[in-house]
Amino acid sequence: MATRDMNQDHFAGKYPLNTPATFLPPFPDASSILATLPLSQAGTFRLGKSNFLTFVDFTLENPDEIWEFDESEGVRLYHYLSFLDKHAGAPAFVVEVVFFEDLMDVNDFTLLVRAEDAKLIRSGRLIYCREKEWEKERLVRALNDRALNRYDENRLEEARELIDTAIRLSGTASAYLFNNRGLICWKMGRVDEAKQDFLESISLDECNGDPYFNIGLIYFDEADLRHALHYLGRAVEINPGDSQFLTELGHLYLELEREDEALRLFDRAFETDPADAQVDFHLGHYFLYKKQEPRHAVKYYHKGLAKDPGDQFALADLALAHWILGNTRKCLQIHKIIQRTPKLMPYTISRLVYLNMEMGQYEKALRYYHEALNQQELFEPEWLHYHAALIYAKTGRAEQAIDILALAVRAGGEAVVKKAMSEEALNRLKRMPDFKKVVRLSAKRRTR
Repeated sequence: MATRDMNQDHFAGKYPLNTPATFLPPFPDASSILATLPLSQAGTFRLGKSNFLTFVDFTLENPDEIWEFDESEGVRLYHYLSFLDKHAGAPAFVVEVVFFEDLMDVNDFTLLVRAEDAKLIRSGRLIYCREKEWEKERLVRALNDRALNRYDENRLEEARELIDTAIRLSGTASAYLFNNRGLICWKMGRVDEAKQDFLESISLDECNGDPYFNIGLIYFDEADLRHALHYLGRAVEINPGDSQFLTELGHLYLELEREDEALRLFDRAFETDPADAQVDFHLGHYFLYKKQEPRHAVKYYHKGLAKDPGDQFALADLALAHWILGNTRKCLQIHKIIQRTPKLMPYTISRLVYLNMEMGQYEKALRYYHEALNQQELFEPEWLHYHAALIYAKTGRAEQAIDILALAVRAGGEAVVKKAMSEEALNRLKRMPDFKKVVRLSAKRRTR
């Protein structure tokens, strides 16, 4: 609410039309004020109208209620009320504001010491009530909390309905609601809608790092590293002490082969939160998959799992690192731990398909593959399908191998075909006409 300093001339008729007559009762005398307000031992404090000028700005900025009274010729009057007692009514301070077109001016103000005066002022049309706004905000936050609970329970349609209701009720279009709806849409696979919600959240609150971080992760997943760098970098600028923001930006720098910058960010993340295992896990992932140095990966995974022993992603990668190093016994020990996990995530299942394939446990690998297909989302579907196709090929089921390989090509295109062409396990399939059709499928995707 726009306000300005008050002075004696402020009420002297600067309004472009004739200032309407006030609907407020006269300002009370000192004895009436003292009889109403608990101004104990007022001493030399003067209780004239001019002594209450500071109440005007406060009431305009922090009204308990606003009542509208329509005047003729397009002029509107509003009464801003601030109650001086916890119960609505007298005593109360009221400011009368006149509006004409886009112009606003204070018409008068007074202190209400009689209940009947307060009742008369509140006989117009109520357009704002702080108590009702608080009730509405409590309801909105309760709906938001319920939506997030449904999100955690994977009841995403219910979560979406609850958060939509919260957004409609909010009226003020709270930034946090759009950010949370973006999370729900993202988990539902509605990535474009999620992006729009995160951008809407940013437009409503540019100083909150969460929506920048979330949309940055989406672009990271899509391998759009330029946009990912912009949004993750902005998230870190806003919240430079958030270890998760620092860690993901560091991960992105590793993908961009800017290792020195990444390690500096990891150091900052570790200083911010030494108990956060994600720094160690990201370094383990980097050394396992990017640098192909499984010994270094094992070291970092062990450090991270000492802080967070239940992280199934790290356990799956650690098992794979031990397999590559020839530590079969350790690999199998970790594999058993993972199998006891109540709910496996898509990333973990995908790793178990590959790991069991490498260990020669083909049927177990295929069971994990079919478990992955029942998930709402697949992790790296091109390689999940590709490894399943390899298993079918290795076990002499050529037709199934071709069918699954076609799914891998549709998901991954040329990268999958390039890998398949160099794979010895697929040599028998390469002579088949259907294999050549799969290769041509990739070529068609490139020319679209």
